Amino acid sequence: MIQVTILSRHQCELCDVVLNMARRLQATLSFGLNQVDIDADVQLLARYGSRVPVVLIDQVEIGSGALTEGDLRRAIKRARWRRPISRILSRLRPRLRRGWPFL
Repeated sequence: MIQVTILSRHQCELCDVVLNMARRLQATLSFGLNQVDIDADVQLLARYGSRVPVVLIDQVEIGSGALTEGDLRRAIKRARWRRPISRILSRLRPRLRRGWPFL
């Protein structure tokens, strides 16, 4: 499963907006969602500072600051298609719904 991590800071309104966008996308796309407060980690605070929110997908940074819901949706879909098992399952899912045999 794809893991989306949002690095944020305390009382960051833009961070809250991006986090809410990600939660809305979870209704249609399957992915895990984590929020990390960088104020609690000295190394993360030094690395990202005021450049929040930062969005990571499977620990790879895909963007920071003002992201649109479309940007986030496309990045998650791209990450899913990079995984071979996702491509195989997406092709099998319609057949499984119709009750077709595997062979």
